[in-house]
Amino acid sequence: MTSGSCYCTRRSPAGVETATGAVRRKAAPGSLFAGVSLLGILLVLACAPTDVAHSTEPGPVSPWMNEGPTDWPRIAMINQIEYTDTKHPSAACGFLVDTGDEILAATAKHVLIYFKSEAMDSVSFAGTLRSWRMFPKDSPGDAVVIDELVNEDPKEPLERIPSSRDWLLFTLRETTDAVQPLRLRSTPLEKGEIVYVIGWRYPDEGPQRVHRGRFVRMDKDAVLVSIPALKDNTIPGLSGSPVIDAKGYVIGLMSTKAGKLQRLAPASYVWDLLAKRRQKADRM
Repeated sequence: MTSGSCYCTRRSPAGVETATGAVRRKAAPGSLFAGVSLLGILLVLACAPTDVAHSTEPGPVSPWMNEGPTDWPRIAMINQIEYTDTKHPSAACGFLVDTGDEILAATAKHVLIYFKSEAMDSVSFAGTLRSWRMFPKDSPGDAVVIDELVNEDPKEPLERIPSSRDWLLFTLRETTDAVQPLRLRSTPLEKGEIVYVIGWRYPDEGPQRVHRGRFVRMDKDAVLVSIPALKDNTIPGLSGSPVIDAKGYVIGLMSTKAGKLQRLAPASYVWDLLAKRRQKADRM
């Protein structure tokens, strides 16, 4: 494992600030229209709140983001895993990813370190997986059933998995319309951007929890965010939860703690994986 503690075992997951300012400039002589226009812009900027949610991701805001978090669709799920020799009825969190070509299921790769069969010693099921289902914790009937592990790698040991590649991605055998797939962000983050973690810690019951925070910085290809509600939290379960920006795009998934910050597995890993997968498919 990386430094810090993961969020699927017995540990768990806080601000950065932005300010909007305006600089007064003298209008060109004889340009009343320009002066009035500039004044209008300055007034808008001066009155703008300093805590406005924003995102640099091009494209429309996901419609459900215009609602309050309690009215968002079901997004997060938990994992239920059965091997030939053991069962794990509740194993961290997961979600659906809309790649544009297909819908995939995602969770944290380090989940396999703690929720595996006896025969497993790498990122491969070694023929021991019987079933892997994901469903909202408050709605077990709305399940997806995974099919193949997209980034299976028998050469990658189940130890010290860095956050930079802490993703598991699966194709689906069965899906549901009751869970909202998420799109991936492709543009860089700006310091102070508002983000949201969606999921459950193990003791949490009922609807998915939404925790608000801010992007802090990149660190060794991982995303560091500050989530005030989780900065002193030692309750596990949020591993694999999606973290989205203010437009509803995935910036990463919950991986490990980094002091009072949270380290995310970045969406860029998935973009790279999908590009390689498409190249492989084109060669076939």
